[in-house]
Amino acid sequence: MFRESSIFEAEQQLIWENDWVFVTNEASIAEPGDQLPVMIGNQPVLLLRAQDGELVAVSNLCAHRGTLLVDEATNAKRIQCPYHAWTYTDGGRLLSVPFSPKDEIDKAAHCLPTYRVESWHGLIFVSLNASVEQLTARFAAVDALVAERGIDELHHWGGHEDEEWQCNWKLAALNAMESYHLFQVHPETLEPFTPTKDAYYLAGSARATATGGASLGDDAYLLFSLPPGFVGVLTPSSLLWLTALSLAVDRCVIRSGGAFPSPAPDATGNRLSKWLTQAATAASTLAMPDFLPEDKAICERGQRGAVGDFSPGLLLDVERIVADFGHYLNWRLNDVEPPPVHVERAATS
Repeated sequence: MFRESSIFEAEQQLIWENDWVFVTNEASIAEPGDQLPVMIGNQPVLLLRAQDGELVAVSNLCAHRGTLLVDEATNAKRIQCPYHAWTYTDGGRLLSVPFSPKDEIDKAAHCLPTYRVESWHGLIFVSLNASVEQLTARFAAVDALVAERGIDELHHWGGHEDEEWQCNWKLAALNAMESYHLFQVHPETLEPFTPTKDAYYLAGSARATATGGASLGDDAYLLFSLPPGFVGVLTPSSLLWLTALSLAVDRCVIRSGGAFPSPAPDATGNRLSKWLTQAATAASTLAMPDFLPEDKAICERGQRGAVGDFSPGLLLDVERIVADFGHYLNWRLNDVEPPPVHVERAATS
């Protein structure tokens, strides 16, 4: 499951290039003209904010010779290829071809392919599959739980941190979503704040799952998992999220970010404003110790152990979310319709 190249290839085709994939938050692409290159499976995609304010996702490969159009975040009214200057609108329509006689190039036949893009509570997802179900349907099992905890009152801070881990993406996603390991892997960083014994299942299915637990000095936290790779931890004072993105059978990228009660400080000013931004960022995460190195170590250890004969043992009740993730994989890879939503605790509003 974590080393087979055939499974990796099937996941690339049936999950990463056929389902919703989380890419970033609204604050990272907030202004008209903002352009952000992302990878969806093996497909380079350009996510952008059009001049009319709409989110758009187009191929990031020029329709002329396949050159990568944009290789880092930028802001521009048009998309222009750096190779031969073929120029496109922010909707992917071909505008101009230098040195081309009139009507030599059928511009309508050389537009950039467009892809599905939707935002859910400020979180942006892209899919190469034009017929994928809407996000409101996909995440219906957890939407009320997330909304009642005030996610829409928080401000997403633009940008994110990326780190490569030497493990299969499923190991990282599974680790992020379950709370059973906290007492053992995070005895000083997380267990004192979010005790394993106080974790509980709320509602979910293969499409989305929400769990919760007690949180020291704060109201109970809400953890919501949005397969394939997104996991968010929501409290009244923050949303901390990470997503696992597949790179190879034994490598993934962990992307992390957050939302907070106050807007992000302006990091574009002088040295003082940049220092204040760094101080505000540190203060916003002061209550949550740096636990990701511990997760990285245990996931990479799990990858090293994914050899030889092994049959998984029975899951405990506290690991029900792991079973939901298994149903997701069976659904996407084997076309087996998953069980209906299971509810243990419903939203109060």
